[in-house]
Amino acid sequence: MSEAIDLAELAATAGLERELARLAADHDIIRTRQLSGQETWTVLSAPLTRELLSDPRLSNDVHTHAPHGALVPGLQVMLLEQDDPGHARYRRLVTAAFASKAVRQLEPRIVEISRQLLEKLGDSGTVDFIDAFTYPMPLEVICDLLGVPHEDRDPFRKWAMDISAAPSLEAMQASAGELFAYCIGLIGAKRAEPTEDLLGELIAAGFEDGSGLTDEELSSFAAVLLIAGHDTVTNLLANALHELLTHPEQLAALRADRSLVGAAVEEALRFRGSAMTTVNRVALTDIEAGGVTIRKGELVRFLLNAANRDAEVRADGHTFDLGRATAQHVAFGMGPHFCLGQRLARQEATIALTEILDRFPTLELGVPADQVRWLASDAIRGLEELPLRYARAAVAE
Repeated sequence: MSEAIDLAELAATAGLERELARLAADHDIIRTRQLSGQETWTVLSAPLTRELLSDPRLSNDVHTHAPHGALVPGLQVMLLEQDDPGHARYRRLVTAAFASKAVRQLEPRIVEISRQLLEKLGDSGTVDFIDAFTYPMPLEVICDLLGVPHEDRDPFRKWAMDISAAPSLEAMQASAGELFAYCIGLIGAKRAEPTEDLLGELIAAGFEDGSGLTDEELSSFAAVLLIAGHDTVTNLLANALHELLTHPEQLAALRADRSLVGAAVEEALRFRGSAMTTVNRVALTDIEAGGVTIRKGELVRFLLNAANRDAEVRADGHTFDLGRATAQHVAFGMGPHFCLGQRLARQEATIALTEILDRFPTLELGVPADQVRWLASDAIRGLEELPLRYARAAVAE
């Protein structure tokens, strides 16, 4: 098909995934238009997604090969917008840091943050659960992970909001610039007085030649965590709650057998993952794929939510089912750029769902299901708000 589809406009509906499935029945790859106005080739099918995500003919280094396709123009984001061998070099260092004591000991803190936020809700009421819980919870975790002082967290929250929901490209760039400048100062303070957090680990880490990460590289990594680790978990949690509440038989099964919480997270990732698309890649040469020719210099991205419901992979892809034998998916991508933070995201979602269900025996949508509003985004699959009614005591029949 030649006409570009406005993906953000389509994402503002609950029927996005079924419309993508309809398109994927005839096309492995389509043209879509981004919020920036750029048009890209967008891969739908699971087989082609798995093939091309590891194809070296597609480069993540858009700053060098197609600057107009950058996540934040003029500001290269470490790891997300790098190719090997530089990418592999950085990834080894960051992978080791993610296995550090600072990350391993996060679980009790995630429980504590979750309980504090739920305690603020009281015993019953109606609230936008995104505003009250799914937005602030992962942001606090990231601030703890990076070692952001408590007195600095209000502007950090503002930058996170502005980057994820800026009204214009200029506004997003301004907030990203402020975030980078803040992180440069934070890193300088940590160099002067070493700390036991993820940034502290990375500051102390070194490459094989004895060199270390520069302040600019460390600041870029902090941006990666904020961009890739906050919005995605916020919307993963909200989407998971939405699916459970609109599939009451699955919620009942989870309440009856809490060991299914891991399956609930995996099925939520597969059924309506929050990282809807990947960052842009650029073709380094002409590529024949999916019945089309991707020309050298053209942008390519992957619509992970379409691949996860591909009819060639599973006949019942539109069924939300915690009991399926496997919830194999590509919600965290695959290949060289497989998400480094996937274990932390799963941990946050598992703990949060457990704490929410433990605290509130009564939990239901606060509006009719067809009145829930979806984000008009070409990258994130999520809700504008999630009104929930909750109570610590079960409602009598």
